[in-house]
Amino acid sequence: MTPIHFQNQSQIKSLCETEGFAFVGFTKAEIPEKDLKFLEKWILEKRHGNMDWFAKDHALAIRNRFENLGFKPKSAICLGFVYRSSEAEDLIPQMKRKVSRYALGTDYHIVLRKKGNQILKELKKLYPKNQFRQSVDSLPIAEKILTRESGVVWQGKHTNLIHPKLGSYFFLSVILTDLELGETNPEEKTTDHCGSCRRCLDICPTNALEPYQIDASKCISYITIEDRNETEVTETFLKWDKKGWVYGCDLCQEVCPWNEGIAKRNQVETNETSFLPREFWKDGFFQEKQMLSEGEFQSYFQDSPIERIGVSIWNRNQSS
Repeated sequence: MTPIHFQNQSQIKSLCETEGFAFVGFTKAEIPEKDLKFLEKWILEKRHGNMDWFAKDHALAIRNRFENLGFKPKSAICLGFVYRSSEAEDLIPQMKRKVSRYALGTDYHIVLRKKGNQILKELKKLYPKNQFRQSVDSLPIAEKILTRESGVVWQGKHTNLIHPKLGSYFFLSVILTDLELGETNPEEKTTDHCGSCRRCLDICPTNALEPYQIDASKCISYITIEDRNETEVTETFLKWDKKGWVYGCDLCQEVCPWNEGIAKRNQVETNETSFLPREFWKDGFFQEKQMLSEGEFQSYFQDSPIERIGVSIWNRNQSS
């Protein structure tokens, strides 16, 4: 890494860490050929389920080739923000109607965009001749692939990214730029440490997982969030054993030694209070089926990740 790249990376890392991001990696704005071939096959096999947007031409142009972004990016700044909390760890085992840890608090899109905006303001001051654009699931960018390529994490057999000190309970965000930043410092890179472990594969009740591959159409998170079909509930929804999960699923992450071992011993906790579980979860809301009116749904879930599925899908999920 050249001295100028090292200096730029150091400045950028400092900015991102100030906003609470737990790790920062750097890589070229480029998707490896092996991943392009895999994604093409994954789409052809319909493993994306009903997520038709994933295969749209305009989405592929951005995801595969970084086109139509207003500039041609050269580098990707890959960020991770921890959402793990002891409050969530204590709460989840008590829940009969389970919700993924990331959805117990405020919508991460809102929080990370706000933090990203602060970073972008500073980057534009430091590099006025360059362009920057942040994505928090807001663009069809392969954030997971880019972050894996940055080398600060590895992709586990459950397909989630794992950090050797933080585990896998973190959100991703990527900032694309036409500034040449080089690669992550080799001393900060990690390698795959899954070894022979297959706990995540064995725990999945819908057999959605193979080593390093997922059939999204079978994943409980997809079934409870992305499958919005209300008229064919019996065929597309009720046939799966969802183990009590009504929004998302954390099973494969719960059994991962990197969450139960290293991250737990390191007492990894989020530094963002808005990601902590909202009070109503602690008051027994999760114990019974909660069929809600539109008004009740909004009062509970405004600015929550759950808000995006709407009351009808929430009630569908609760009815099973």
